[in-house]
Amino acid sequence: MKTPSADLILLKGAPGVGKSTTAKLLAPHFPSGVRIEVDALRQMVTFVDWTNQAEHRSLLKLSAKLAAGFIHSGQSPVILVDTFSGDKIDGFLATFREESPQSRVFVAVLHASDEVLRQRITDRDGDAFRDIPIAMRINHESIVGAQPFETLIDTTSLVPTGVADAILNAIQTHQIDGAGGAPHLPLQTSSSIPNEQVSFAADR
Repeated sequence: MKTPSADLILLKGAPGVGKSTTAKLLAPHFPSGVRIEVDALRQMVTFVDWTNQAEHRSLLKLSAKLAAGFIHSGQSPVILVDTFSGDKIDGFLATFREESPQSRVFVAVLHASDEVLRQRITDRDGDAFRDIPIAMRINHESIVGAQPFETLIDTTSLVPTGVADAILNAIQTHQIDGAGGAPHLPLQTSSSIPNEQVSFAADR
């Protein structure tokens, strides 16, 4: 069990980079925490339109208020997962700050090489997101547009537990402020922990 030094942990990045899988692996480290998948909230909409950006922003605003509510009730950290494509994280954080101005936020931007991301998307089953060009565009934008408070984590050569370990280490060892997160830190971390039972292929 870890003692959280962040009240809100945001996992940002393209489909297939490992956000959902990583969130599931982080959750057991925080027994008093909460895991929120913004896609799960969107699926509650009866006729969800996955291409509707205004709808996405509206649900992100709702998820920011939900995260703050959990924190105020003593449930933290909140681990929240979304692509946060474009400038959506700015609107999310603005709403969250209105609700919980003193909370500490850590933002991890997960990304992968084009080759690995393409393979992960191709290997997906069922109705998981499988639009490779869009995934690659979001992947590139998340790297190029990374903000100073975001921590970049390259998942290309990491097993899922290695990504979770990198995030836990970053949260514990880097000062997290109240304005947005930790200082910009590109992490190129490897892990010796084997994990043959978990993969990123099913990650949205």
